[in-house]
Amino acid sequence: MKQRLISVALIICMLLAVSSCGSTPFIDDGVTVNTREEPVTITYLTLGDKPTNGATEEVIDRVNKILLKKCNARLDIYYVGWSDYLNTYNRVLDDGKVDIDLVGTGTDWLDAWPNIVKGNFYPMTKEMLSTFCPMTYSNVSDDEWRKCSYQGSVYMIPENEFTQWTNHGFIYRGDIADEAGLGEIDNWTELTKYMKYVKENRPDMVPWDTDGTNQIMGLGYLMSAFRYNPIYEISIYGIWGSDRDNAEKIISPYYEGDDYIHFARLMKEWDKIGVWRKPLEGTRNTEEELYSGSTAIDQHHTQNFYTTIKPEMEINQPMSDLRFYWFGKEMGNVMRDSILHGATAVYAKSKNPEKALMVYDTLRNDEECYRLFRYGIEGKQYSLTRGGEMEKPSGYNSQRDTFLVNFWWGRRDDYELIDASYSWRDYYELVDQYEKVAVNYPWDGYNFAEIASDPRTKEIISIFDRYIPEIAYAQYDIPVQDEVALFRQELKDAGFEEVTKEIQKIVDSY
Repeated sequence: MKQRLISVALIICMLLAVSSCGSTPFIDDGVTVNTREEPVTITYLTLGDKPTNGATEEVIDRVNKILLKKCNARLDIYYVGWSDYLNTYNRVLDDGKVDIDLVGTGTDWLDAWPNIVKGNFYPMTKEMLSTFCPMTYSNVSDDEWRKCSYQGSVYMIPENEFTQWTNHGFIYRGDIADEAGLGEIDNWTELTKYMKYVKENRPDMVPWDTDGTNQIMGLGYLMSAFRYNPIYEISIYGIWGSDRDNAEKIISPYYEGDDYIHFARLMKEWDKIGVWRKPLEGTRNTEEELYSGSTAIDQHHTQNFYTTIKPEMEINQPMSDLRFYWFGKEMGNVMRDSILHGATAVYAKSKNPEKALMVYDTLRNDEECYRLFRYGIEGKQYSLTRGGEMEKPSGYNSQRDTFLVNFWWGRRDDYELIDASYSWRDYYELVDQYEKVAVNYPWDGYNFAEIASDPRTKEIISIFDRYIPEIAYAQYDIPVQDEVALFRQELKDAGFEEVTKEIQKIVDSY
């Protein structure tokens, strides 16, 4: 693919050509913008179910007034819905049937690296980025650009100016924990006691009314057993990783050692206690059941705990004193989010890659545009208190007024508004704990693209897809050690040890 290189001579020629036609160009951040030309429409792919109430279109209309002036472009949004989102996301990118220019992506949950290898993202040069995306370019370090690169080209723009915590854990009721004599839950043993207490003393509750699709707790247990730092670029299961105390050696506690066997035994105990209903398929939405008082625990990440679940619970169950046990707490093991957890790529088939970068640069760095794109229209989607905090305006109706663009691919701390509805005290208490022990995500920049796309890796992941739900919810009849042995034997037969060696080579050569 030819690279679009901009030279001083070309810019001069553009200016002369435009001037000869009698139009009036202007220079915006070093790039000539001719507002007399037909505006270009830039389509941004994001994750989320497409809204139907018209409020989003109203917000985008206002955003487009800014983009027309700054970039001579309009923005359109293409939504990939949450149902089977990853397969749909990859299919849309592979098919090339939808006109897309900008793509929201992530290395640890949206297959960014495999899509780079497949040629779905546009290879950018630093010259191209500094010319058409200059404000963003200047705020990304050389090391951060290196982590976004593959075979000499830049393929992603990182969300490196935004702080969030998406580490997972269990959300539980503090009032019940206190009643049980547990207080703060600090480990899996206390978590088990909590579950048992609910089962024995709250007959109207299912301790954890899960449908069996939430499978992250196995990884959470491993991160609590020792300081395991999983690699998310290869699989969301965190199949491979390293012990923080021996960071250069690739291991898999799923495949070797006793920790995963201990987890499997604990899940058998939870099943015997009656932590979940039988059959699992009988449950409703766990979060809704927590609000209604039908279940005593939910599983999610820090961000969702303090922004959504606790604030909602304080309305529905005001005496519940919701708390958060984070995976790895007993070992002081937590990783900061990758700067590529949310990133932006230019689609390989974009007809206007340079203009797409200009639009992205404006969305991310023009404060008026950013605020519209993130929060909507002041007075309709939000209002500001005297202290400058954001709240819902008088008369707000969620069905009528909610807008959705899910701009998770270029947020900036400097432009974020403080939402008055969030549980900030809980957040700051958690962050104080995290910051004392947290490490930066250690795997940014490692070239796992090809191994993630390797057929052996795909077969290994398919084996995980079958065994992880069984083990996590004790849905098997043979002894625990036999179930784990079968799991590990299938992994071995699929080439697990050879793939592990390949990953080790990648780490060694970094």
